Amino acid sequence: MSIKPVAITSPQPSTQRGQTTHLSYDVVNDRVAYVNGKSIIVRPSDFNFENLEEMVVTIFCKHIHPTSAVRFSPSGFYIASGDTFGQVKIWDASLKQGQEVFEQPMVKTELQVMSGAIKDIAWDAENKRLIAVGDGKEKFGYAFTWDSGNSIGDIQGHSSSINAVDIKRQRPYRAATVGDDFAMVFFQGPPFKFDKSLRGLHSNAVRDVKFSANGEHLVSVGSDRSICIYNGKTGELVKKIENAHDGGISSVEWVPDSNEYFITASADGSLKKWDINEGVEVEKYKVSEPCSISRQQVGLAVTNKYVISLSANGDLNYFSHDGKLVHVLTGHQSPVTKVLFQKPYLYSGGSDGKFLKQEINSKGPKSFPMNNNKDQHHSNYLVDILADGDFLFTIGWDDVLKKWENGNVTNSVELPNQPKQLIKIAPGIIVLFESEIQLYSHDLKLIETFKLSFITTNLVSLTDSSLLLTNTSANTITKLTIDKDLKIKQAEGQLLTLRSPPTLIRVSPNGQYVSVADSTGKYTLLDANLEVVTTRWAFHTSKVFDAQWTSDSKYLISGGLDGGLLLYSVEKPSKVVKYPLAHASGVSSLTWIDYDPAKKAGAFVSAGLDGTIRTWQVEL
Repeated sequence: MSIKPVAITSPQPSTQRGQTTHLSYDVVNDRVAYVNGKSIIVRPSDFNFENLEEMVVTIFCKHIHPTSAVRFSPSGFYIASGDTFGQVKIWDASLKQGQEVFEQPMVKTELQVMSGAIKDIAWDAENKRLIAVGDGKEKFGYAFTWDSGNSIGDIQGHSSSINAVDIKRQRPYRAATVGDDFAMVFFQGPPFKFDKSLRGLHSNAVRDVKFSANGEHLVSVGSDRSICIYNGKTGELVKKIENAHDGGISSVEWVPDSNEYFITASADGSLKKWDINEGVEVEKYKVSEPCSISRQQVGLAVTNKYVISLSANGDLNYFSHDGKLVHVLTGHQSPVTKVLFQKPYLYSGGSDGKFLKQEINSKGPKSFPMNNNKDQHHSNYLVDILADGDFLFTIGWDDVLKKWENGNVTNSVELPNQPKQLIKIAPGIIVLFESEIQLYSHDLKLIETFKLSFITTNLVSLTDSSLLLTNTSANTITKLTIDKDLKIKQAEGQLLTLRSPPTLIRVSPNGQYVSVADSTGKYTLLDANLEVVTTRWAFHTSKVFDAQWTSDSKYLISGGLDGGLLLYSVEKPSKVVKYPLAHASGVSSLTWIDYDPAKKAGAFVSAGLDGTIRTWQVEL
């Protein structure tokens, strides 16, 4: 038996309101890198939108704290990434093929450069020296060599947080930083030392700064909607463009191999291309009309084929260089909490309330889901997804039960408190709460409410008239019955007493087995009479979050807080297939997408708290 990874669906960049999210472009290998949670995502910038599942994605998960900055080295061999704790990691970003994309890249250097969040990083043209900037108590920037971490100058001249930094590509090197103190500071070096500070040009926080390819010009943009153009060698102001956009400007990038044109991204929902000689707009890229907060543009990367902008809601907008919007890629920005396969679609929900749909085939899901109506998403953590024919039901921590049809909410009801789970039985839909059960009809009419005398975490239907649920107060399993009048009653006696509180129950498709997981990750397998079959399924080291049976009821795939995937066999209880650290921070949800009992092979999808959705092949 074996579990083999075959594909990763990468999440969207993390964004913060009022902050620029810097995207990094590798011109050598035509790749884009961005931050997501505690991970760094690296993926091609040029691909076929019809075959997104074939896109090779690399995910770096070795930061302990949320990542906040990323930058490719000019050679494309290394990436420097920073987190909110002030740590910078430099790691191998050379191209990998096949299964190697699942392996974590090797870290070359780790440095604690400041006491706050790293907001931006810049490399010099020789791939040797870096400057990291951001928040800090003692300093807002640090210049160092990548291999030893030795200081190569002082980044001074700012009185508050530095938002961006760039280094001129030609010798003699120059560097520029911009920050919340409305200033652009110019440096000579290395070793980098203060040359001049230009204040009064911007009247609000300065968000980004970039040197042109030949180093002749330098451009800064800010929340005051202004663009300032400087001499790249001396740092002196050349010209200023006021009211360049109808909103604050978050990012600026030069057109590749061009010293005459640069592009800006703004909170007004648009991008603009500018002629540096004339100081006029020559092209406009409009994301949406009218602009909303979620459509504010907070990041930018200009590649050989596309102009890629980042919306505040995490969407990546692909424009051709002539200003046409080619594609909008939507995905999860936060941990994925639930996945459900309803052929041919995979539905997924996130901790931010997003509910998305994507096509799936033998190679896995497309790397970015299709758009749906974001205004109808849950406003908070999406807890569970249930399919019933052509309809879908979802619950979230906004205490709402929603019914979906064709991507739109057709009905919804307010719930009395925070829901935990949805299950389907013949009369309708059951919503589980911590100490309560509610039965709804298919059109979301409340039929029955049953109060529990204990705390529960999970519920399954044994038959259409009987339910099993965990009793964490007494470390046991409790049985409920539903009579012909749809009244819920608690059965007499306790069925099973465990050493630890039970947290998860799963009934096999043929109804012959019931698997019960406790808070330590240990399973107890029961038969149809609820008698113990085996207790050997004990290979998880912490709580189980989800488990799914194969259609022939012979195998159970399990995942949990320890981040590993375990495949258990009913016929051989002592034999288990392990794939450790399948997801950083834990496996949150699982669903089978294909299984052939005759060939004893199949495929399943896992979702993780690292924000990724991964496809796996199984041979039994």
